[in-house]
Amino acid sequence: MRKFTAGLAIATALTAVIAGTAGTASAAPARAQAPAPAPTPAAAAAHHGMSLHSWTLLNERGPGPNPASRLTARVDARTTADGRTRGHAVVEHVFFGEGTVHAEFDVDCLTTDGGAITVTGPISSVITTPVGGPADPSPSGWHPETGLTFYPADASGEQRVGWAGADRLHPEAPARATKCGPTPASLWVVEGGAVLRR
Repeated sequence: MRKFTAGLAIATALTAVIAGTAGTASAAPARAQAPAPAPTPAAAAAHHGMSLHSWTLLNERGPGPNPASRLTARVDARTTADGRTRGHAVVEHVFFGEGTVHAEFDVDCLTTDGGAITVTGPISSVITTPVGGPADPSPSGWHPETGLTFYPADASGEQRVGWAGADRLHPEAPARATKCGPTPASLWVVEGGAVLRR
């Protein structure tokens, strides 16, 4: 149960999300993280006529699978000719034998700097469900900006993802993302990837 409790602090604030590790998990405050880099002029304006389809299995501890949990992110988003972005994203963290944290956001920005791909939008819901317990939804009216950034593979072939999350335990805290702003890489891609079409 301690890992799941840490996961609540985690998946709802996943940049520092996994404050606990297997066997030593705790609900300690998330570690401070460097601010996201400012979007480049090319990324500042949403690109028109793009679509992003992504499913990724992620690990917050490094490359390779995590035997204690399953963290996934799924995104379907597109920009339209009139300059609008539509889409939906789901980030789910299952802590085996303990529970699930399920976060969703409505995508209102899809942009790329030619390498990294960023989607941002307001949180629509965060639901935590302990094993055998009732689901605990996020407060109504709580919709902080959040986002995912998919980075291209590095020189060793590893792909990274940045997830801004949101601090559900402290709903008064400021949002961890800005509209169309990239999120620093905090996770490793174990399986899957992102497909951007123009």
